[in-house]
This record gives sequence, structure tokens and C-alpha cells, in this order.
Amino acid sequence: MINFILEYLFIFITGALIGWCLEVVYRRYFGRAKKWLNPGFLNGPYLPIYGTGVCLLYIVSDLDISLVLKIAFFAAITTCIEYITGLFFLKYYKTRLWDYTKVKFNIRGIIAPKYTFYWTILSLVFYYVLYPYFYMQIEYLYANLQFSLYIGIFYGVLLVDLIHSFNVMNRLKALVESLEESKVIIRYEQLKLDIREKVEDITENIGDHLEDISQLRGKYTIKKIKPSYLFPFKGDFNMKKQLKYHFEKRSKE
Repeated sequence: MINFILEYLFIFITGALIGWCLEVVYRRYFGRAKKWLNPGFLNGPYLPIYGTGVCLLYIVSDLDISLVLKIAFFAAITTCIEYITGLFFLKYYKTRLWDYTKVKFNIRGIIAPKYTFYWTILSLVFYYVLYPYFYMQIEYLYANLQFSLYIGIFYGVLLVDLIHSFNVMNRLKALVESLEESKVIIRYEQLKLDIREKVEDITENIGDHLEDISQLRGKYTIKKIKPSYLFPFKGDFNMKKQLKYHFEKRSKE
């Protein structure tokens, strides 16, 4: 039983890390912004949605069924995970972690046939490339259970990150409600870019932003308000003003 748990904990980690790398590259070279951007709502270099997907793909890959049926399962699983995750954040936090609203035949801007096709192709890459790799690595894991220490550390970091990130989401939700923007949806990735753009504008035109600067606690420094790559909401700035700026900018599109 312990080996079984470690097996899927390891698969989840690997999928979450690989998925994060794929999303970072995709956003830099193929996304709308074409900038380096930390994807997802967590701070660390991992995406749980990919970890969950890879675990389910691994289970299907193990089944003694035809390749055609496996492909159908791959498409259905990845699309369902994307839809459930996207719908949860859209309904509860009024936030889009990704935005397919401009993609043909999309459903609520959460899923679209175009991306279902991409997920199916990636699933086949997993089946032919990563699935055999997992078999070899899991055998190594069984023979070297001390490796489980590093798995435990990873999940400890992930737990802290989840708590912090959901606190940020709850804070954003409360601010949206206080701004009486109940019909407005936060585009999470665009909000990160808007914050970066605002900070860059402040650093380049300090004289025009004395009001923003005066609201900072303690001695003003550029470093104090500048968000980091992994912590886009860490900077010491007025979040309510950032949200207003975000909504105003989006309304003009």
C-alpha cells in the first residue's frame, strides 16, 4: 500500500513539474502576451492540474484496452479536468485562470475543441514517451525508499503554497465584491501582466505616481513594490487600485 501511494505521489510531482515547464514556454512563445509568465494560481514551479491529469493518464495507459479507446479516454479525461477546474474558479472566485473566449466553439471560455486536440496529442506523447519512463523510475523508487523524503518535502512546500495562494484568491474575491464589480471576471494571468506593467510604469515615471508611492509603508524603494516572477502579488502595492486598473483596462478591449 505504501509503495502504491508513493508511486502516484511521484507521478503527480513529475506531471505537475513538466506541465509547469510546458505552460511557461507556451505563454512565452505562443500565448497572447508572449512574455515569461508564471502560469496557474500557485507560486511554485508546478501545476496540480497537470499532476492530476498525468495520474489519470497513467491509470488509463495501464488498462488492457485498444489504443483507439485509450485515445478517447485521454481526450475526455483532460477536457473534463480542465472544465471542472476552470468552472470552479470561475463560479466561486469569479476568476479565469485561462481564457478561451476568443477560440471557436468554446464552452464558457473554459474548454474548446482546439485545446482538446492539443491535450490529446500531449496525452499520446505521455503514453509513448513518459509512460515507459515512469515504469523504470518507479522501480528505482521501490528500491530506494529514502527518496520518499524528497517527495515529502515537495508536498510540504506545495501545502504551504496552496494555503498562501488560496488566501490571495480569497482576498481578490473580497476586493471584487467591495468594488461592487460582481459582474466582472478577473482574468488572472492578465492581472499579473497588468501589475507588472503598472510597476514598470511607476519605476519609469516616478514623478507621476507620488500618490501611489506615498501609500507604501516605510521608506520607498523600487524593490519594495516590484513583484517577483514566482510571487506576482508579493510587492507592497495597493491591490484595490490594481484591480480597478485591471478592470478599466479590460473594459476598453
